[in-house]
Amino acid sequence: MDRFQLILSPKAVRDLDKFTDKIHSKIVSAMRVLEENPFPKGKLIRNIKGKALDYYRLRADKYRVFFMIEGNKVVVLGVMSKKDAERFIQSLN
Repeated sequence: MDRFQLILSPKAVRDLDKFTDKIHSKIVSAMRVLEENPFPKGKLIRNIKGKALDYYRLRADKYRVFFMIEGNKVVVLGVMSKKDAERFIQSLN
């Protein structure tokens, strides 16, 4: 399978900048999985149900990476703590 291109939205970049270097590197290394296979598997990557478009969530320790797949591109929409994730899911159209 071809590799996917990982694209960070401006919001995702701002979100990542808020974290300490240690947490930032942990999240970025978890996102590397998306370049190989961004499709749902087990507890690591899940499809977000109930939305018009296909949105996905990657679990990275206590943090969540929300993304969508467009062709061979993985667009990261946001990165946040687990407690802020529900509010972000509600904001997705």
